[in-house]
Amino acid sequence: MHSFSAPSARALWPIAAALTSTALLVACSTTTSSSTEAPATSGRTVETVLGPVAVPEQIDSVVVIEGRRDLDIALALDLPVVGFPLEGEGSLDLESPLAEARAAAVAEHGAEGLFLADEINIEAIAEAAPSVIISRSDDVEEIFDQLSAIAPVVAIGDQDTSTWQDDLRLVAEATGTTVRAEELVTAYDDRVADVASTYADVIAEHPVVPLGSDSSGSQVRPNRLLSTVLQDVGALPSEVFAEAIETGDGIEHSPERLVEAYDDADGIIALVNGADEWSATQASPLWSRLPAVAAGHVVRSDKSTHEGGPLTAMHSLDVVEELYAGF
Repeated sequence: MHSFSAPSARALWPIAAALTSTALLVACSTTTSSSTEAPATSGRTVETVLGPVAVPEQIDSVVVIEGRRDLDIALALDLPVVGFPLEGEGSLDLESPLAEARAAAVAEHGAEGLFLADEINIEAIAEAAPSVIISRSDDVEEIFDQLSAIAPVVAIGDQDTSTWQDDLRLVAEATGTTVRAEELVTAYDDRVADVASTYADVIAEHPVVPLGSDSSGSQVRPNRLLSTVLQDVGALPSEVFAEAIETGDGIEHSPERLVEAYDDADGIIALVNGADEWSATQASPLWSRLPAVAAGHVVRSDKSTHEGGPLTAMHSLDVVEELYAGF
């Protein structure tokens, strides 16, 4: 049987010191590891139509994919937009409702067009290295995994699925800009109330229509942004506009039915894309026979007011006010 003698206190001291040092190192290592990993777990998680998305607390750059509602919201919230889609050359001649804010993003954040609208370039998005990507869900659903490998994707709706106010609040929740979002909604509501009050008699007496027109005919769509702005101020809709609102569907007419369809409208917001198309519209004998045209109660806009967020909504109110101020 083997026997062992008890070690002296002096002999145990180096071992105890070593164990103490090791414990301190482990504690420091754990603290350092936790501090390093904290940013990865910090941030905000929001529910989108494509599922929950975790967005980092610090947002240094944003890329938008569709270029209308998503870009409008990002610019209005003063997010650091660095990339957006480009419209084709010469497609529109009227200044975009987003022109000023987009120019500011170019100056402040080096924002640039990454690809043509409807021609998403994933490599260009990756090179921009955004902190977050914002887009209409329809445009990113099929490439969601590829985009998510680059940055979190906050997917929003469109005119047929959600209001711009809802999507503004969603993006604001994701980016920590909820105060700014509520300021924007309040500013819009206040402006709507002002226009409705200022032109109350004119609005009540004169039916109007947001009339899209091109070589293939005419159309009225109730969910376009400018259409909803008209409804917000309490516009008296023309017969076709009223039917579109009631059914929730767009209504189209062939060129030869232009006068028959819209002769009850006292005012028209003509939604015509491009200077050439507008010249052709004005040169049409049928166009000149419309009572609103003959009376000079026509204001022009284009597809830039079909969709958007708070900036486009306020611009649309300018267009609506211009129409009513002409009576």
